[in-house]
Amino acid sequence: MSFKYTLYRYFKKPFFGRFNRPWRWPEGIDQNLWHRLDVPSRSGSMLSALVAESPNLLTKGAVLLVHPMGAIAKGFWMKHGHADLLLNAGYHVMVFDLNGFGESTNATMDYPLDVLAAGLALQGRYPELPIAVMGSSMGAAMSICALAEPDHPFRAAVFESAFPTLLHFWRRFPIPKLGIQMSKFVYPAGERRLRPTYAVDSWIDAPPVLLIYGDADQFTPVEDGELLKDCMNRKTNTTFWCVPDVEHTQAYKAQPQAYADRVLSFLSSRMSQVKPKSKSCSSVVLMD
Repeated sequence: MSFKYTLYRYFKKPFFGRFNRPWRWPEGIDQNLWHRLDVPSRSGSMLSALVAESPNLLTKGAVLLVHPMGAIAKGFWMKHGHADLLLNAGYHVMVFDLNGFGESTNATMDYPLDVLAAGLALQGRYPELPIAVMGSSMGAAMSICALAEPDHPFRAAVFESAFPTLLHFWRRFPIPKLGIQMSKFVYPAGERRLRPTYAVDSWIDAPPVLLIYGDADQFTPVEDGELLKDCMNRKTNTTFWCVPDVEHTQAYKAQPQAYADRVLSFLSSRMSQVKPKSKSCSSVVLMD
């Protein structure tokens, strides 16, 4: 491990140290349905990914799922049923661990580059299909930042409980808050790369977005979502869903039918309107 990655490991500890545990498959998951894939990221990590294919004869697209913070990492989407929902609806699915989480190797804090690498790997696996991204909390925020990369492959995006800046999320935690404040002076470019509101200003070929927030969320309250929505509306078509009595990242668990209706309708309507984005073309091409 290089000296740089060692420094990042220590810097990350106040933020993510409690989640650095051996990854385990969630209980009740049929492991035979999932195929392993190693994805190199420009963050310096080798990302650990799993891919499952829809059993439906008519496949509508492929969806990258980007996890929130937690030791369960990529298993979040399998444990809570999101992956099954998408597979049964006709979408191939990729889950992966952000660097330093789960089974992915530790690297820098350039998590948007992890999202980009996984998205391009999914596009390379299914070049004939439109690609969408779904993120939750940290995964949503880092996916928003990844959309500032000009070669991103995403044609639709669903983001739940995304924070508009790192300080919005970590303001309740003194040590991480101090680390972020210091980084704004020591390494301002790095902090900006992880700031969703800053990234949105750099969006050029932005996909339509569905934003989901719970009105009982204490970590990313509805007003955080409204701040992001106002930024995104200047760049793309943004749909906002505030879910009553729902806590952080728990919309599907609390409102499974409403969540399924909203998310699947959004993906179906947006992804059916475009052809897959080629690696050499950054524009949306309407289908005949």
